[in-house]
Amino acid sequence: MTIASITHLPQRALIAVSGPDWASFLKGLCTAHIDVIVEETARGAFHKPHYGAFLRPQGKMICDVLLHAVSADEIWLDVPLSERDELLAKLNMYKLRAKVTIAALSHPVYVAFGGDLPSGFMADPRGSIIDAAFGFAYAPQSETATADDWRAFRFAHGLAEAGSDFGKDDLYAIDANLDLLAAIDFHKGCYVGQELTSRMKRRGQIKNRILGFRHEGEAPMAGAEILNIDKRAGEVLAATQGCGLALMRIDRREGNLIADDKPLTLIVPNWIAPALPEITAE
Repeated sequence: MTIASITHLPQRALIAVSGPDWASFLKGLCTAHIDVIVEETARGAFHKPHYGAFLRPQGKMICDVLLHAVSADEIWLDVPLSERDELLAKLNMYKLRAKVTIAALSHPVYVAFGGDLPSGFMADPRGSIIDAAFGFAYAPQSETATADDWRAFRFAHGLAEAGSDFGKDDLYAIDANLDLLAAIDFHKGCYVGQELTSRMKRRGQIKNRILGFRHEGEAPMAGAEILNIDKRAGEVLAATQGCGLALMRIDRREGNLIADDKPLTLIVPNWIAPALPEITAE
């Protein structure tokens, strides 16, 4: 048995949404499968995380979110600390007559990764998709790893974190692979940003995706242009410990890639590969 590493994530924060209308309220604002959460709570199944996002009306991401119901009348939202105040204001603006109470929580966020989850950690549903378990806890824990260790784990598996690897309004949800991470309910009714997100998926209008990469020596700077010969192929989002993440044009992902005059080797994990079309000559 391999014990998971644990580190604190001060860049993440919590919002509580409570009251009898929390589900209908969030269903129109968040991409997540809210009906599934409701079905689980009806069976008495709580503390089961679900992944999603909050979008602009034009489809760009405000941030990602991990949701888990703590009771039949309360759900917690794990969001980037950098976007929590905006989300609080946004949620309160949309509240209108909904019977909900929205409040910031002070609980710390800890992640366990790279092994069997310790007691008290909830398994993230993305772990079964990327084939590498990880999970979260919202009470103080003994740290056994660093923030760089967590970043290296994420980068190696092609897993981006909003607020850390990219900012609000930078990407569409599908750019960040949220469609592949079961974060978008394509069958429910309208939610903010639904029209463009659905159209991109339905019509196959997907030009960019986040992919991991390896590099040697000094890491390329975030924002560095990635070139495929003389053509722009993408942009470095973040890098550490010999690996990183890039927003790549999927039609220019193959070939000799260079950023900051350094060669890059793309990492295309099994959970992303089937979604990448074959490249045809330009």
